Amino acid sequence: MNNNVRKLTDGAMMTAIVGVLLLINRQSGGVLEELMLFAFPLPMVFYSAKYGLKDSWLVLAAISLLSVVLGTPQTIFYVTSEAIIGMVYGSGIHKGTDSRKLLLMTMIMGVVVNVVTTIVLAKFFGYDLNLELQEYEKMVTAAMDQAGAQMPPQVNLTQTLRTMLIVSVMLTGIIQGYVTHVLARVLLRRFRFSIPPATPAVLYFPPKWSGYVGIACLVGYYYSIYRPLANELAQGILQGAGLCGTMYLCIYGMIAVILLGKLAFPRSRFLVAIIAVMMLLSMMLPVALMGFLYITTDWHRRMLEGGRNAPENQ
Repeated sequence: MNNNVRKLTDGAMMTAIVGVLLLINRQSGGVLEELMLFAFPLPMVFYSAKYGLKDSWLVLAAISLLSVVLGTPQTIFYVTSEAIIGMVYGSGIHKGTDSRKLLLMTMIMGVVVNVVTTIVLAKFFGYDLNLELQEYEKMVTAAMDQAGAQMPPQVNLTQTLRTMLIVSVMLTGIIQGYVTHVLARVLLRRFRFSIPPATPAVLYFPPKWSGYVGIACLVGYYYSIYRPLANELAQGILQGAGLCGTMYLCIYGMIAVILLGKLAFPRSRFLVAIIAVMMLLSMMLPVALMGFLYITTDWHRRMLEGGRNAPENQ
């Protein structure tokens, strides 16, 4: 088949797939765009991975036009932005870009989309963040009253909830970007695309400076709780950075727990997973400190060497 005809056929097919998703989303009251937003970039991932960035603009325009016909203003923004994410990711695969760079770009773009839709364009899309924060505050206050506890006087509950909402929006974008990355790799492998192998998380050595930044953010977070700043903006920035730094350290702390668990219980992966989850839920601060040691010391390397020298690996 002529290459130009193949491009048109594949482009029409990808547009049709998005059209089906839009119809299902419309009939289900917007369920797909709320629960499966990470799936919308996949058609563009396939097309741009096969034909590159230059030939993908026409398909992007067709998908955007289709979303205007079949969607709401919110759907138009979601579908177009997710298609752009898919186009950038797929064109990176077409050029042979490193997998970690593609993952980072996908996560950043996912965060931008979530922040814009939830915070910047909240009123335009029908969100009332202030009303939502008031409802959260009522729920937290009622739960504490029922438990017979009181909020410390130095804690500004509204400010804390606002910061947590912003961080949760960013975290959702990161998760969506990661899920899109994983699904895209599965899809492209299914269609026999040449994809560089992904580096396992346990073999990745993060830069040591990131651990010091993370621990500084963690200290700042606890400082902002016990000694709140007079400036609300500075207080919000300090708490937001603190939550992000704490989550960053906890991610590597979980990896450290899993590595230690594999060394202690090499034949019981299920038990190791339970221990890791229980530690994260009940001892977040120790897990974050373990993450700091994992990043900034040679503990990571020693655990890997211990795993390679374990009796079952000899």
